[in-house]
Amino acid sequence: MKMKILMAVLMGLVIVLMAFQAGASLVPMSWGYPQMVQSSSLTAFQKDTAQATDNEAAAVSFGASAGDLTGSVFGSSFPTISQTGVQSNILSSVMYQNENSNFAYAYPFLSIGNSLLPSMGFL
Repeated sequence: MKMKILMAVLMGLVIVLMAFQAGASLVPMSWGYPQMVQSSSLTAFQKDTAQATDNEAAAVSFGASAGDLTGSVFGSSFPTISQTGVQSNILSSVMYQNENSNFAYAYPFLSIGNSLLPSMGFL
C-alpha cells in the first residue's frame, strides 16, 4: 500500500513538472567592457647592388702623313686625334625596416532585452 501511494505521488510530480512551460533567456543580462586587441609586427631587410661601366674610345685620322704632303702649303699640319674615356659607377644600399602595430577597441557591454546583436548600441 505504501508503494502504491509513493508511485502515485511520483506520477503526480512528473505530471506537474511536465505541465510547466520550458523557457530560456537567449540574451543574458551582462555587464562589462569586452575588448578586441590585435598586435602585429613586420620586419623587412633589403639589399641592392648595381654596377655600370662605360668605356669609350674615339680616333680621328685625316689619312695624310708628312710624306704625302711634301711641298704642299699645309705641310704636315693634319694631326691624328684620339680620345679615350672610362667611367665606372657602383651603387650599394641596405635597408632595414621594423614596424610594430597595436590596436585595442572596447565598448560598453549591456545585454538586456531581445536585441539581435546585444551591446552594439544601435539596435
